Amino acid sequence: MSNRSARWRAGNCGALAPIILLFAHASLPNGPALAEEHNANAYRVQPGDVIGFAVIGYPEMQKRAVIDQSGVVMLPVLGPVNVRQKTIEDVRKEVIEVLKPKSLPQRSADGTESWTNFYPDQIILDIEEYRPIYIDGDIASPGTQAFRPGMTVRQAVAAGGGFKIGRGELENPELTVAELSGRLDVLRIKYQESEIKAARIEAQLSGAKAIEVADVQRDPSLEPRRDDALQQEQKQLEALYADQEKERASIKLATTKAAERMGYLREQQKTDQAGAAADATELDRLKKLFDKGLIQITRVNDAQRAVLLSATRALQTNAEISRLERDQGDLQRSLEKLTDQGRIDLLASLQIESAAKTQMRAEMDSLAKQIAYVRQLRSDLVAEGSRRVTIGVTRTNDGQSETTEATEDTLLAPGDTITITLEIPPGGAVAN
Repeated sequence: MSNRSARWRAGNCGALAPIILLFAHASLPNGPALAEEHNANAYRVQPGDVIGFAVIGYPEMQKRAVIDQSGVVMLPVLGPVNVRQKTIEDVRKEVIEVLKPKSLPQRSADGTESWTNFYPDQIILDIEEYRPIYIDGDIASPGTQAFRPGMTVRQAVAAGGGFKIGRGELENPELTVAELSGRLDVLRIKYQESEIKAARIEAQLSGAKAIEVADVQRDPSLEPRRDDALQQEQKQLEALYADQEKERASIKLATTKAAERMGYLREQQKTDQAGAAADATELDRLKKLFDKGLIQITRVNDAQRAVLLSATRALQTNAEISRLERDQGDLQRSLEKLTDQGRIDLLASLQIESAAKTQMRAEMDSLAKQIAYVRQLRSDLVAEGSRRVTIGVTRTNDGQSETTEATEDTLLAPGDTITITLEIPPGGAVAN
């Protein structure tokens, strides 16, 4: 492969552009050349590809199956099928041949069942998902990417976020500084809002009516947002206090009514006890008179019913008193919980805000260091062409891997692994 260079421009910012120097390392004698475009019909399936199988008229047979490491895929009715190094058309023909002599039951509209054979036009089999592309090295987001026919190295690099600054690549320092500064400004705003929220929680814990925020290192550019956030948190504080006061008033009112009801029941209990004692005394008197033959038995029966009724009323009153005592206890616990649980929740919220502030502070420090580094790197950039980008594509075919040097316009195949290496010769700018 001959040396090939490509000039990258970064707009009107005056950033220096590298010349990509590519050297041939190896070829793929047992597989397709890297320059060949992916041909779905000629492609031979490999472990990791996903096969889609369906039979028209039998939705229960639809399946999405992954080819395992041995090249076998499990399909309905057929079971395990070895598809390694076969084109999808070869697999389709093989499946049709195996299914031809088989039949399945099919129920008609009237409920009768009949056995029908498979027809080639019923069988749908295709590659639903190819093996992913893997990208590693000096890239912003290394990892896997879904393969798409016609995909190039350039597209894979773009999807991976481009060459990573931290490993030596910097296309446009001005835009990079602007982007990092924007992220830093957003974090500063969020940090300020978190500070005010924490101050509001502390005001609630202390019972203060106004929020107090320390004026340490206040940024004038953030004053408008600071005032808005402070007003919002102050309104929330007042609303929370008002809501708590309403809840306390409601509990106290219920407690007062319960106490009044208890007083009435206590008086009723005394009346019931006196009535029950009087009825019992009257029953004893009537029994003595009956024993002497002075009264009829009906009067004794009436007295016994009166005693039973008095006892029933007394039991009902006692039960109502017990229920009301439980309600009073619940109201008292609710009032205590309103204070105690509210304080627990506030302490938990304050802890969360403190952790969030610590994390944002660390992120802001990191961004500030990155901005300082990029600005220093911008001043240290060397002449055009001093940096080198090497792209290697590793392709596996039938268990054997071959690596070939590639360009950004190289067409990729399923399962390819792209390795990006950024090199700066001695004397050039070096990223930490």
